[in-house]
Amino acid sequence: MPTLFLGAVAFLLTFFAGKTGTSWLQWLLYGACAGLFLFGFLIPVVRYLTAWTDITTSRVVVRSGIWGQHYRSVSIATIGEIKRLPGGPIVISVHNEEHLELRGLPKPRLITQELLKLMHTAGSVMPFAAEDASIHQITR
Repeated sequence: MPTLFLGAVAFLLTFFAGKTGTSWLQWLLYGACAGLFLFGFLIPVVRYLTAWTDITTSRVVVRSGIWGQHYRSVSIATIGEIKRLPGGPIVISVHNEEHLELRGLPKPRLITQELLKLMHTAGSVMPFAAEDASIHQITR
């Protein structure tokens, strides 16, 4: 989606370059294009590039938002249940805390299986079995 906004800005600037007779129309065009570029391209790209999920043997760390301002760390030992919703996120139920949703990750089945293995080795009860046993390498 950000690429479409960048293409729209480039199209507007090249199509209307020199066609506006008055200077206020030119400045209005520059302002509209700057707004489209900022809110349609730059902010979503920075938000995507500064969001990540780390899964280690002891915890799941999620950082999101612009400049990674939203941070959440969950210990594997406190995980109660893991659900993978069809076509959607992985929902991790944490004891005495709010649920954690992992969205936009590649190969959610493999990640769910690996989290279940980590829960089992950490001594947590394994309440949910992954529905598909196909194993793939995680790539991003």
